[in-house]
Amino acid sequence: MDKTRENNVFKILAGVLPVLIVLTLIVGSVLVSAAGGSVSGSGGEAAKTVQLEVIKPKAEELKITDSITVTASGTSEETEDSEEKPEEEESAEYILPDSNTKLLKESDIKDLSARELNYARNEIYARHGRKFGSEELQDYFNGKSWYEGKYEGKDFDSSYGAKVLSDIEKRNSELLKKAEYKKSSGGYKLE
Repeated sequence: MDKTRENNVFKILAGVLPVLIVLTLIVGSVLVSAAGGSVSGSGGEAAKTVQLEVIKPKAEELKITDSITVTASGTSEETEDSEEKPEEEESAEYILPDSNTKLLKESDIKDLSARELNYARNEIYARHGRKFGSEELQDYFNGKSWYEGKYEGKDFDSSYGAKVLSDIEKRNSELLKKAEYKKSSGGYKLE
């Protein structure tokens, strides 16, 4: 089962389970009411009325988490991180959220400015911890929750980058650079 389908199954289960619990409690309450609302005692004791209390699920039990962590053993476990951002919010942190996994087409980037194309290209490197000599770029990426600058630009460019960038990332970087230089002669000029 692919990851999206698996996520959808977990979301459905998380939504349906509390409903089933509440329905079970309601059915039990109706059955007790149908039986006259009483339970007869042993011997000659008088009948006692039993009242069932509906237990509502707690707010955290109704919370649907957006992530599932798959461990090396192949089992799934939900991660509950109060600081975790919804997928839409996390995507907003990127110019091109899938540029590290999806081969981009010209149609994906046609509406981006030369500046956005430059930032999107450097976003690929920033994902791997590249630091930037440009104050403009460094400030931009420092403002992203996912960014962690680890490698000086020259070190990243000379040895580390070639080893960690996937073929998709390399091809996307080239496409972004060509598009940037096509929109602005010599490329976007960083401050």
